[in-house]
Amino acid sequence: MTEIERSAEVAEIFAQDTDHKAQFETLSKLCNKYLPLNAIGRVDTNEIIKIIDTVIALETGSMVVSRQFVSLITERLDNPNLESECIKLIAEGILSIIKTRTISYEDQVCILRLMLASLYEKEGRIKDAAQALIAINSDTSPKFNSPQATKEGAKALLCIRITKLLLDCAEIDEAEQYVNRTSLLMIEVGSTANPEIQIEHKALQARVCDAKRRFVEAAQRYYELSVTEQLPMSDRITALGKAIVCVLLAKPGPQRSRLLTIIFKDERAPSCPSFEIIAKMYLTKVIHKDELAEFESQLQPHQKADEHGESILKGVIQEHNITAVSQLHINIKFKTLGMLLGVDTDAAESMAGEMIASERLHGYIDQTNGVLHFEDANPMRVWDGQILGTLEQVNKVSDMIVAQHPQFATFLS
Repeated sequence: MTEIERSAEVAEIFAQDTDHKAQFETLSKLCNKYLPLNAIGRVDTNEIIKIIDTVIALETGSMVVSRQFVSLITERLDNPNLESECIKLIAEGILSIIKTRTISYEDQVCILRLMLASLYEKEGRIKDAAQALIAINSDTSPKFNSPQATKEGAKALLCIRITKLLLDCAEIDEAEQYVNRTSLLMIEVGSTANPEIQIEHKALQARVCDAKRRFVEAAQRYYELSVTEQLPMSDRITALGKAIVCVLLAKPGPQRSRLLTIIFKDERAPSCPSFEIIAKMYLTKVIHKDELAEFESQLQPHQKADEHGESILKGVIQEHNITAVSQLHINIKFKTLGMLLGVDTDAAESMAGEMIASERLHGYIDQTNGVLHFEDANPMRVWDGQILGTLEQVNKVSDMIVAQHPQFATFLS
């Protein structure tokens, strides 16, 4: 059918009868020639798209018929026997035709974009699938604003799906925006939300924090998942393992110390591959390089290096080992410390200096002799040491008095 013939046929349909129902029924018969109900295999996608374009262009007024016609096409595209390529081409064609009139076809646009997102996912076009869903206006679309949709948390589920896709295609900043939006939607839904939605949301929060290298927050989220009773035991153990990885990569601080204690004392922790390392971390024992091989194999690319390309694990372990050394020695030469950390003398001194400056290590540096002196940061042990020093001085004075005046020996005893 030529464009002139097509336009004439559609124009005649609109001219013959002013009744919307009659117009729609006649257009449905035209549709049946190219996209019959339960069509199988391929269809003439170009002709279908051109008919839709003609119907929308020629109808004037309320657009009731064109909306019904687009809905009819949309319903017939939801057909597993139709080739996915045909479905995709028609859906993309319709969206292109009505892109300037989206408000008038909001429900149809929503269905078409959901359809396209699923097709893109199957093809591995993850970013395109995410963009198809992002383009849905869930605030005005009827599919997401009915009382039932609100009760089921439809908007939250849409945001969760978008977040997953964005994480899969490494769009971390955008994924964080959608996980935060989901948090607000979860407040609106409240306690009526499906527990599965809440769990999935928490899992995505953990993944986003992990991907953003906010390892303390990620460890907290993963540990919360590991104690969620609704999850199967295997998933809970997996979450615990991820919590261990994140807490080991986290920067030192009070929150990390609390998490380290909680995880170390968890009776399930010894079954996780990295338990020996977390035990040494908790007990402040030196961790050797050969002990990290298995742990490093578990790390994802973003966990291996920071935004400057520096090894995250190396920095954390080196800092831990300096702290562990401080528990064993009063002082240590930087040359020896460098050998222990696997760095040169200057790097060992620089690292110790940064830790002292930020009060992560208590001590001072003797640059002349190249020695790091440690100070006890525990106030009770410092107090005990001061008492011990005072008593030793009293004993020394007592011994000197007895040496000069033996007659006081009986009195002092």
